[in-house]
Amino acid sequence: MKDKAGREIDYLRISITDRCNLRCKYCMPGDIETTDMENLLTYEEIVQVTETAAALGIRHIRLTGGEPLVRRGCVDLVEKIKNVSGIETVGMTTNGVLLAEYAKALKEAELDSVNVSLDTLDETEFQRLTGRDELNAVLAGINAAKEAQIPVKINTVHYQHLDWKSILDYTNRVQIPVRFIEMMPIGYGAAYTGGSNEELFRQIEECYGNVSEAGTVRSREGEKYSADIRDLSYTEEKQQSGKHGAGPAAYYRFPGLNMDVGFISAMHHKFCRSCNRIRLTSEGYLKLCLCYEKGIDLRSVLRDPGRKQTLQEVMKEAIFEKPAEHCFEQVSEMTEHNAMVRIGG
Repeated sequence: MKDKAGREIDYLRISITDRCNLRCKYCMPGDIETTDMENLLTYEEIVQVTETAAALGIRHIRLTGGEPLVRRGCVDLVEKIKNVSGIETVGMTTNGVLLAEYAKALKEAELDSVNVSLDTLDETEFQRLTGRDELNAVLAGINAAKEAQIPVKINTVHYQHLDWKSILDYTNRVQIPVRFIEMMPIGYGAAYTGGSNEELFRQIEECYGNVSEAGTVRSREGEKYSADIRDLSYTEEKQQSGKHGAGPAAYYRFPGLNMDVGFISAMHHKFCRSCNRIRLTSEGYLKLCLCYEKGIDLRSVLRDPGRKQTLQEVMKEAIFEKPAEHCFEQVSEMTEHNAMVRIGG
């Protein structure tokens, strides 16, 4: 379906838990209070929301957390959502700690892709950022997903002291696309200074060659064309969709690298005009934009036998009212103050 700005909304991110086995500084730095299981959506309720979303035109699902693999039965949920009529792809975003344990089962459940969060390859820095000594487990999880033939991408938050070159050297060696994500002023992330992807782009060019001379990107039809390298905002043409999914990253190929590099630049290059996504929190709140609290409590709808409106009517009305754009550049106007672990990564 389309929202009031005329955008086609076809992508739903579903957080299935607010629990996590890491304590990343910009997401969940301490032992924050988690939600009681009775207040989380059940898997049956998640499937019901997915079926309704599919009827409204949602085609792509991504399961997130917290850390989705810490919730029991996650693999079974993947299989159930894959069987929902109208759903074309089901992906997962994970920190990778448990991925080696579940990769084979996820492949059997027909998971279409997995995004693994990885901000450093230095063990000391990893422990500083995440509060846990789990870097080797994450790397083992990435290898296991590759061996299981699940398409993998790396998500790297562009924090102030990011060693981007080591990330690129690693992803180039293992032939996995990486996306650099600008830090957004949400929850604990508001206290951190992030880097500009535009500046990072220039630095990568200095090391790996100038995209304007040697790089191309492909349209959805596979035709090559020269990239406007200074525009890191998402466009349909920059999304090499067959390989990289339905998200907002703008992808480029640098001459000295053998894999694609993506940039998700919400702070310096808004992509709101082409935003196609909505989010469902683990407690059942349908969020329309990361920047605003505005949305609708679907859990109360699902658990109210005397409701006057159907779930589909409630969701359709909410999605239509999706805000036109975020206001991250004017933090005082934000109305969303929850941590990312509460919202869903």
